Amino acid sequence: MAKTRKNCLDQVRSYLDETTQSDWTDTEINKVVNTYYHAVRTAVITTFEDYYITIATFDTTADKQEYTSIEGIPTDIFKIRRVEVNFDVSNSNSNPVRMQPIFNIDAVRRDLGQANSGNSVRSGYGGSYYTYGFESTLTIGFIPIPDKDGTDAVKIWYVPVATDLSADASTLSLPYVDKNWLLVCYGAVAELLRFGAQESEDADKFERKFALGLDKMQEELEDRESSNSKAILDVVGLEDYSEV
Repeated sequence: MAKTRKNCLDQVRSYLDETTQSDWTDTEINKVVNTYYHAVRTAVITTFEDYYITIATFDTTADKQEYTSIEGIPTDIFKIRRVEVNFDVSNSNSNPVRMQPIFNIDAVRRDLGQANSGNSVRSGYGGSYYTYGFESTLTIGFIPIPDKDGTDAVKIWYVPVATDLSADASTLSLPYVDKNWLLVCYGAVAELLRFGAQESEDADKFERKFALGLDKMQEELEDRESSNSKAILDVVGLEDYSEV
């Protein structure tokens, strides 16, 4: 069953034993609820990056290397998980290729503008990409530089930045939300009790419930794939199967 900001507000007030506004206003509680909602979502991403995976596309422009939100890059990117580019969309036989990340642009030996002619970088299967900036200022650059216009030529899988629960009806996006939504409430109660300099023992209790619950949630997410044995995944193509 979906859980909303109003559910959190009511639950927090129940734990505080304050069903109507007195020591804490609804605005104050909702602000702290959002703080711990972001904290719980971040804990989810830390253990299971792909839980919030989102897919977006944008166009390439001939001889244009770098792209920003003006060209259609999402402004809510927190982590990039995968990038593919089709360098010749108009050709029905052209398939997208995976681009490998350059984690530091110093890895590009020559100037970025000469990236098509002899730069020594690890290009993986089809090329590389680099980034700088964050969210609305994020820039993505490609090596090699696309030489054709291409509609939806770039496909990006990414983890988005969470948005606040802005209204009472806003729903929490958490795994196993019927259980894990209470973590948001535990954290909020502990913070409010400390902010009000009240009931330090109760604040400690809810802080422990929050911390232990967060650890338990991450443990369960870590073990979510239980149908097969764990293995190390070769994502850069270094494994040699020539003698297999």
